Amino acid sequence: MLRATKWLTFNDCEMNQKNFQALLRNEIPSIRISKFASSEECNKLALAIEKIGFDFYKNVEPPIGRIGITQFEYGNRGKFGYFDAVKKATTNYNQVTSLSFDPVKRLTTILRQHVSSKVQIAYENEVYGYYFAGLIRQINIALLHIDFAQLDAPDWQIGNITSQLVWNLYLKAPSQGGVCKVYNRQWQPEDEKYKTPGSYGYDYSLVSSSEVKHNIPLTGDLVIFNSRNFHEVLPGIGERITISSFIGKMPGGDLIFWS
Repeated sequence: MLRATKWLTFNDCEMNQKNFQALLRNEIPSIRISKFASSEECNKLALAIEKIGFDFYKNVEPPIGRIGITQFEYGNRGKFGYFDAVKKATTNYNQVTSLSFDPVKRLTTILRQHVSSKVQIAYENEVYGYYFAGLIRQINIALLHIDFAQLDAPDWQIGNITSQLVWNLYLKAPSQGGVCKVYNRQWQPEDEKYKTPGSYGYDYSLVSSSEVKHNIPLTGDLVIFNSRNFHEVLPGIGERITISSFIGKMPGGDLIFWS
């Protein structure tokens, strides 16, 4: 049953067991880990990203640059394509992080300390192996959308999650704007009729009366929110570069990462 009540707070919540569970239940809008990465660490990662360069999603408007892959891209193309691409994506991610630090490993360590000892990269099976986690993106604007593996990947292992979060580490934040707006409105199957044809975006009438949290991008901060909630990224002045992945809660309580 989805919560339809108001959030308990609009403040940035700190990382702890209580707040993490509240976020999974959509009782709070977000968790922020301030200064998750130092300025020096962010600068080193940004320089490494510049050397590799971004690819851009096909048929996505406005354009979004990325290093790495998403399961969503392969939802209709079969598992072999995705898992074949995991090796290259992981190699590129490791090239970037080897020059500074690994945000995925740092966050999994924090979660093991504060939330659960059972945290790992998502694993499909013996045939396919592990998922990729650690998508690097350059986003100036993102349409109103949701991310939820029960919808996007029902026949994949990640489709078994009971709730889903997403985290974004801001390596570069715009000088103005670039806010991620998260709405207190969780996706339901009947919402698919409001999806814009030929796009990943949804009609704004879905969130017209919803509470909204403005997550301001700050370099070095990491923000986690419930990705089943409708959300969007507003235009900004200056470059906006993030590293991110999903965190899914499995039926037994294990936490899994994937992009």
